[in-house]
Formats: sequence, C-alpha cells, structure tokens
Amino acid sequence: MRRGTRSDPGHSVGTLTKAKAVLDALKQLGPSRISEISAYVHEPASSTYRLLSNLVTLGWVDHGLHRGEYRLGIACVRIGGRIEARLDVQAIARHVFKRQEGSNGSWSLFVRYNVRSVCVQMTFLGQSRLRSPQIGYSLPISLGAPSDVLLAFLDQSRFERLIEHYRYNADMGGLLSTFRERSVQMAEKVTKRGYAYDVDQTVPGALTIAAPIFDHSGHIRAAACYSGLSRTNKALVESGADLCEVNRLRQAARQISQGLGYSFDAREGRFDSESEQ
Repeated sequence: MRRGTRSDPGHSVGTLTKAKAVLDALKQLGPSRISEISAYVHEPASSTYRLLSNLVTLGWVDHGLHRGEYRLGIACVRIGGRIEARLDVQAIARHVFKRQEGSNGSWSLFVRYNVRSVCVQMTFLGQSRLRSPQIGYSLPISLGAPSDVLLAFLDQSRFERLIEHYRYNADMGGLLSTFRERSVQMAEKVTKRGYAYDVDQTVPGALTIAAPIFDHSGHIRAAACYSGLSRTNKALVESGADLCEVNRLRQAARQISQGLGYSFDAREGRFDSESEQ
C-alpha cells in the first residue's frame, strides 16, 4: 500500500492532529477568521479551510456571528460534561476585547465569587486611562453594573439562594429588609434591557455598562463591561437608546458566549433556566 493514502494510519493520525490543533486554536482565540486560525496552527490557509469545512460537517465547528468567522461547535463543547472547566473565558474575552477597534476606554471581565463580583481581565484601548479596576478588584454583589448582571441572569433557584446568602452574611443595617425587593426589581429591568449600567461605582468618573456572558448550558458565566462613556449619557443608557457603545458591548458579549458554546438561536439574549447540574 502506498504511503499517504487515506487508509494509511499515519495519514489519519496526522489529520487528527491537525484537526485537534484547529480546535485548540478556536478554544484559545474564540470566534476567528481562517487567516487567524492558520497563523495560529502554522498551516496554509487552504488546508485550514478544508479542515474547518470537515469539522463544520461533523458539528465540531460552527460558523461565527460574522461572515468568514468560525467558532467551536455545540457538539464539540458539550463533550465531557462540564466543559466550562476546560474553556478559558479569560482567553476568549481577551481576544474579543482587543478587536474592539475604535473604542476609547477600558474593557473588563467580571466573574462571581461567592457574594462578590471580581475583575479577572482588563484591556485598555485608545488614549483613555481611567481609574479602571485592576485584575483582582471586586465589588459586593449588591453594587455596580457587573454585579447587577451576574445576579439578574441567574436562574430563579440560584437567585433566591444568593439573595438569602448575601442577606445573612452582609452587614446591611436597615436596608436588609428591602434588599430582596430591590434585587428583584433590578433583575427585571436588567433582563428586559439586556444590560446593566452604573455611574461612578465600577469606575470613578465614568459610566460603566455590562452585558451577560453565557456558557454552553445557558447559565450566566461572566459579565463583559465597557467603561468610557461620559456620565452625561446616563439618561440615554437608562432609556435604552440605540448607542453604538452599548451595541458594541452586547456584540462582544455574544461573541464570548458563542466561544463558550452558547447558542442564541433558541433563546435570544436570555438565560437558560434549566436546573443546576
């Protein structure tokens, strides 16, 4: 038998190795174009395209939100159960944030840790050098746009447990009795609008907007934030006006969610209320 034919085990292993390299690239880069993927795996664009086409057919790779982009497919990210332990949301967010050309401010990623939201990724763009939170900076779950998003998009059972846990542990004085009611009202507004905002809470001197990031199972995973809008835009943001900064942020959050395997086809912008695994 001639070497290099399809039935050659060496050829098959080589193809699988290249396919794995492409999947690893999408895992690290998030939604990407062929030129970016081929550069990452050190393969010609033509062979990378063929590999991607085959992986799309198998369901391991899907077409991205933008034309010419590819992302990990649902069939790929669901293998092995809790795939979120293997996908690095920070790496995906870093890649997406760096592509936000034209914005002038800071892009940050917050995740929930117990009853606080913690900054785990920060990217500065343009000339702005606001007093933006550094990695490791945290806010109580009752304060700031990222906290509002991380609380509002929880499914009902998790929402109730977190509220009770915070009420029990936080020293809130006279506000304790009204905390749950205020949280419910906040969550209704945020989920209806699709994002949260604050003034001077996440970043002093600026208006911060935050949008949800979902994992493959539809659970809230993180909050993407943009700080750079003037505080004079508060009324426009509150009214849900069509601002390019808000649209850019929500698009970035969608791309990161898709990189984690979430599909917006069935639930546009909403969380999956399936029970906790």
